[in-house]
Amino acid sequence: MAGDTQAMWALAAGCVPDAMPWDIPRIAQKAGFLSSGMWVEPATTWSSDALSKTRLSLAETGISLVDVEVIWLEGGGQASDEHKLIVDVGLELGARNVLVVSRHKDLTASVDQFRDICERAGDAIRICLEFGEFTNIKNLDAAQSFVESVNHPTAGILIDLMHINRAGNPLPDLESSLYPYLQACDFYQDSSEMTGMDYITAAVDGRCCLGEGEARQKDLEQICQSGKDVSLEIRSKDLRDMFPDPFARGEEIFNRCSRDKF
Repeated sequence: MAGDTQAMWALAAGCVPDAMPWDIPRIAQKAGFLSSGMWVEPATTWSSDALSKTRLSLAETGISLVDVEVIWLEGGGQASDEHKLIVDVGLELGARNVLVVSRHKDLTASVDQFRDICERAGDAIRICLEFGEFTNIKNLDAAQSFVESVNHPTAGILIDLMHINRAGNPLPDLESSLYPYLQACDFYQDSSEMTGMDYITAAVDGRCCLGEGEARQKDLEQICQSGKDVSLEIRSKDLRDMFPDPFARGEEIFNRCSRDKF
């Protein structure tokens, strides 16, 4: 797999949605992180020179990428040009994972499309399905069934602490290779009853730093002590309002979300 074997404790790209992709490694490095996530959005910020700018940023900071995101499953049963671009960028930048979300209406076609993406990736990067209330694959059981149908060694599942709480599933055996990396955050339990846009708003605006919300203590402990790669998905409107400078926000997240806190 890409990268070394040291477990990552990464600043997720979603923490700094106001930053250009090539600035995310610089934000992470200044904050004290050794790794980060990466947005790859061909329709908006991923311009023709984005790859070279981001490659330079990674080289200058020494930051490693836990993932590139996001591939949306939709349309037909084969990988689209956009899907292929995101996988190729992940490979080029040495990311460990590609984050995939399904809004596909056809389960069989979505399985075929996911498998096609895995074939594109080969064995150099994991292709990880994120399940959740906001997707067409809403819980861990459905995600496990989906990946079993894909039947490809590159396929994995991303566990997001807020989404698995909403789904009502307990944390699985995190040491399983089925779960290459995890998304950690804290959150409030009213999100466990939300649906539709209410839940999406909570997921992109209402998360908080570890130990500052209502997530189960034992779940936070299990994730922090797992030894797995962890992406800190602290998507918080409060933090964006208090720290409009993404560099300052990254430092705040680093200081308030130590892995040895649990």
